Amino acid sequence: MCEGRRPADASRARWAAAAELRRREAAADAQLAAARARLAEALAELERARARAAELQRRLEQTYGKRRRLVEEAQGRIHEIRARLRHHQDQDRDREHEQEQQQPPAGGTPSSSS
Repeated sequence: MCEGRRPADASRARWAAAAELRRREAAADAQLAAARARLAEALAELERARARAAELQRRLEQTYGKRRRLVEEAQGRIHEIRARLRHHQDQDRDREHEQEQQQPPAGGTPSSSS
């Protein structure tokens, strides 16, 4: 026989071993399902973080793009103002030069030759 066991005892032992294996398999399956759920949540969290980063990037580009345009416009206006200022300064200098040439020299009389 089976080393002191009856055939029914051997059968019960095999059934008990099989039941233990099924229990362990079910526990492993539950752990695997929990790990998959955690992974899915982590992936969802990552996707939300990526979406948030993309939104922040879009906002930065929009803000700094607007800022860049404003700076370029301001620089253009500064250039125009400087050009106008130089033009007016040149006109003022030319007028002063013309006025100096039209005035008789100081200290001398216009006709004192003889």
